[in-house]
Parts: sequence; C-alpha cells; structure tokens
Amino acid sequence: MTPEELSQKVSQGKIEPFYFLYGPETFYHIEAIRSLTQNLINEDNRDFNLETFDARTSSVNDWLGSVKTLSFLGGTKLVIVRNLHDAIPKDDEAQSLIDYSSAPIAEACLVITADKVDRKRKIYKALTKVKGAVACEAPKENVLVKWIQERARNEGYAMNMNAARALVNRVGARPGVLAQELDKTLMYVGKNKEVSEKDVQEVVGETRLETVFSLTDALKNKNPHKALQILQNQLDHGEEPIKIMGTIAWQFRVIWEVKHYQQRNIPAGQIAKAMGANPFVVEKALQHTKNFSTQQLRRSYTQLTQADRSLKSTSQDPVAVMQTLILGLTSARQ
Repeated sequence: MTPEELSQKVSQGKIEPFYFLYGPETFYHIEAIRSLTQNLINEDNRDFNLETFDARTSSVNDWLGSVKTLSFLGGTKLVIVRNLHDAIPKDDEAQSLIDYSSAPIAEACLVITADKVDRKRKIYKALTKVKGAVACEAPKENVLVKWIQERARNEGYAMNMNAARALVNRVGARPGVLAQELDKTLMYVGKNKEVSEKDVQEVVGETRLETVFSLTDALKNKNPHKALQILQNQLDHGEEPIKIMGTIAWQFRVIWEVKHYQQRNIPAGQIAKAMGANPFVVEKALQHTKNFSTQQLRRSYTQLTQADRSLKSTSQDPVAVMQTLILGLTSARQ
C-alpha cells in the first residue's frame, strides 16, 4: 500500500486493525498517524482509547497487552508504536507480533513505525507483507506534481500543473518540505484560491539550487570539510548519490558554458538568452566563472565522468565514491 492509498482509505472510513509504516520518509508516518488519530480519537475517549509506545523502551508484550485491553467506552482503540528499527525484539516476542499481525483484533488499531527495515530479518519480512503495510518512500517527481495539486485541492485551492511543477523543481522530492512550502504559498495566495507559478516563485526560494551552489562554493574554495558536510546533509535528506553527482556535473557544465560565452565577450545580460537558460542559474554561475580556469573545469569534468562510471558499478560503495569525488574536486592540485 502507498501512503496516498492509505490516506484515501482512511478518509473513507476503511481502517485496518494493523498498520506497519516503514521507510525513510517519516513525513508519511506522521501524516498517517495524524489521520488515524483524527478519525478514531476525540476529547471524550482520548484518555482511554489512545496509547503510545517507543519500541526502544517497551516490549512487544506491552503493545499487545494494550490492544487487547479494550476501552469500556467502546470505539476503536488506537495504539501507536514508534522506532521499531531501533529495537530488537526477542525471538518469542517477535513471533508473537508476527502472529498478531496475521489475525489482529478488529476493535483495535495497532500502528507500528520503522524508518528502515532489514528484509533478511524474519520480523520485517513478515510485517512488510501484511495488508496494512505501507511503504513510505520518496516518490518520483512526476508523481509529486499531482500529489501537490491534490493537497492544494483538498484545502480548497486550484493549482495548475506549471505551478505545482515549479514547486517540486525548487524543493525536490521531499514530501515533508513540499507540504510546508505549499502551506506557505496557500497562505500567501489567501482568498484568491488560485495558485499560479508566479505565486510559487514569490514565496518559495530556490532551495534545491541554493544547495547545489553552496556545494559549488565549497568546491570552488577548495574547502573539503564544508563540501563533505553539505554532501552528508543531502544524503541525510534522502538525496541519492547518483542525483547529487548529476547536479554537481550539471553545475560545472553551466559554469563552463557561461565562461565560454564570457570569453566571446557576450554581455552578462544576454548570456541567459543565448543559452536558453534560467536567468537565476546564469546569474549564480557568473559568480563562479572567475574562480575556474578552463583547464580546471576540464579536469573536474574528467573526475565527474569517472565517478559516474563508479556509481553505476554494483561493486562500488556509492557514498565512498561521492566522498572521493569531493576530495578530488577540492584537491590543491585541481
């Protein structure tokens, strides 16, 4: 099941008695739990029908004991267990949870979250196959465009595809950040109820591009420590090494092309038109061209090509490849 399918079913009142939310996009975990809580819990039954656990400081027996202790007020009891990825249930408890997941109590809803799973372990192999298993992965960007439009529609706003695509292009495939930026944009639009591409441009900064240029700044200044910090930050936010490498290569290519037009004495204001590029991108690249010689750019591009080949090799550790690339691009010999 996808997070979108879960959201749709919950809105229709079709709630499973057992959910396993797994994957690195914890935004979806939060959204799902919020939606279930809104549907099952109110101020009158909260003290009796809602219980939460941290898997690191509790046991499977605690969770199952809770779901089996039904509220005398009736209704569906909601039990939430977070951070299963940081806990190692004993074999007998793990089996108890697996057994329960296959035949859960209908009068309760047990929700378990895990940021990551090792499918070689029996417990994860079983839980990821239950009916209420929800894979919380970052979706493809083309899917996010429709996702953003739907979220805007649910809030009573019309958002055309160009506006939604502009938002995704600026933020990237990060649902949590996208939701926050969309909320800011809707507040900005206000009573107008129609979101345009211009509205997005006014409100949402060039988050993704700024990050790329920050990395370029570190590379330009031969600052490996800063560059590695930015690299790790991008990896921690779910960016794939091959995509990071691609954006670095793209940025060096833009700098090289802008430098080419500069050497032909084309005015700065006309370079974006000559390249058919975003003026913002060209403006940022112009700040870097003086710091790179053509020879340095050519040598950097060779290193990027080698890194691309290594990342596509299954025998190479992608993070190590990226770290080696960063150190190469910031080398004093560059």
